[in-house]
Amino acid sequence: MQPRPPLTPLLALMAIRATGAFQLQAAAVAAPSLIAERGLSYAEIGMLIGAYMVPGIFLTVPGGLLASRIGDRPVMRGAMALMAAGALAAALADGFAGMLAGRVLSGCGGVVMLMLVIKMTTDRYAGPMLSTATSMVIVSWPAGFALSLVALGPVDAALGWRWVLGLSGLPVALAIALTFLVGHAAPALAAVAGAVQRGVSWRFIAAASGNWTLYNAAIAVMAGFLPAMLTDSGRPAVAAAALASIVTWAFAAATPFGGLLADRLIGRPAAVVLGILATGGMLLAVAPSDGAVAVLVLLGIAYAIPPGALTAQVGEGTPPGARALVFGWYSAGSYVGLTIAPWIAGRLRDATANPNAPLLFGAVLMFAMLPCFAWFRWELKKQT
Repeated sequence: MQPRPPLTPLLALMAIRATGAFQLQAAAVAAPSLIAERGLSYAEIGMLIGAYMVPGIFLTVPGGLLASRIGDRPVMRGAMALMAAGALAAALADGFAGMLAGRVLSGCGGVVMLMLVIKMTTDRYAGPMLSTATSMVIVSWPAGFALSLVALGPVDAALGWRWVLGLSGLPVALAIALTFLVGHAAPALAAVAGAVQRGVSWRFIAAASGNWTLYNAAIAVMAGFLPAMLTDSGRPAVAAAALASIVTWAFAAATPFGGLLADRLIGRPAAVVLGILATGGMLLAVAPSDGAVAVLVLLGIAYAIPPGALTAQVGEGTPPGARALVFGWYSAGSYVGLTIAPWIAGRLRDATANPNAPLLFGAVLMFAMLPCFAWFRWELKKQT
């Protein structure tokens, strides 16, 4: 029997990943003052949210390859330094172009860091409980969203958007010290290129990336536009932000149980399908319920079911030596959706004047995962 891996690396990776979500969400938190003080449109707010993920389209694969050459931890530290520098640049910007540039700079580091956290978790915790370990790391993402809403919402109301964007870099700067606690990966069993040639098809990578794209795009749309929808229903901005955070707190609380559900009870494929159906249904129910607390809690729980089960299937279907490359593409594909989806949601909101339009779009994204996941399962069977 293999010894149980230590818990410290997992906790460190969770905290590091949370800083990315905290920083990503800052643009949505700053939306009220950016609209009031700078006259930005909802589409421009969506661009600021999505700009954080634009570099992922181009950098996660090179970042994975660089990490396979010089090590995960040095690349992660450099990425986190870029995240902090970009936050400062966005806070000091004089106009929208400067804010956008700062967000892109932060994203250059953020997307590489996020990819490496998932890859490093798979390296350290592969086995029968990988869905649980992956879920524990993924839970830090909604926790970071929720902390950003709670911590930065009052900052926006009291001090304005510059402080919100600037302070979004503080947690990541402090978390660089945690990279010394993440431990070491087991030696790769094969070179990346060789492993890809032997057994990882590009159809498998495309199917896996498509699912992660749709799932994360739906989350980005919900997180970016739910506070605005609740504000438009007559709630004060701070109260709306706090109410929206219920989804992410419920997500954070339920995600480890989603991993256990997949590992111990219904299996990983069934967990993904259940999560897709439940999440899409709850997104459709938010507006008719006027943002009822019970619906928001159920939405968070539904979101928590698929991610660990899906990512564990990708990790176990990939040879260890190919994981840096495969998770690079897995992350890069998702960033296409994360970049475009908030902008589309903002355009829908502006064009329809319907506060619920972004959430309806999020439901469409979730239901689109069903045929994409069926394709992934077909490719996974051929892969293994």
